[in-house]
Amino acid sequence: METKQQIIDKVSQYIHWLSIPKKEFNNIAVCPFIQRELEHNQLYWDIWYPDLKSLMSLIEQFIQSDKNSALFICQDTHDINWEQVDRKTIQKQINNMLRSNPNTNYLKSIVISPWENFAIAGVETRKKAPYFMINLTPTEQLGKAHKDLQKTKYYDNFTDKDRKLMKVKPK
Repeated sequence: METKQQIIDKVSQYIHWLSIPKKEFNNIAVCPFIQRELEHNQLYWDIWYPDLKSLMSLIEQFIQSDKNSALFICQDTHDINWEQVDRKTIQKQINNMLRSNPNTNYLKSIVISPWENFAIAGVETRKKAPYFMINLTPTEQLGKAHKDLQKTKYYDNFTDKDRKLMKVKPK
């Protein structure tokens, strides 16, 4: 079993990779806003063992931290093998749960599965993730980031299929 530090180190390497400009994204990072979250200590991290703690309990700890966004690193248990979990289904379930609670309805989840066949601009951004992970970010912030990126050349190398998936106008 990996130590907490080993898990954090692997995720740190992945987040660092997400923050490096890529030619496929016109020399903009895959996730151009993550570096600012890290520099301002606004990312709440936790390792989630579902047999020990509920997701809602983790979310409550995140909210109490006064950090801006959260990353929950999901670990297998005797009941859950994250490789077998459908990313789209659980993301929808988490977002429904967040919207139904007045304390969390301002948040949106983005779930990352390294086992999902997913590429944008030819880059397999999720396969590099060391674990199944749940990111929580204020919905309003995601909307603003999406609009801000549309003012750049970030999407220029995206196919029409990629653009549709990312809700960006075709070329």
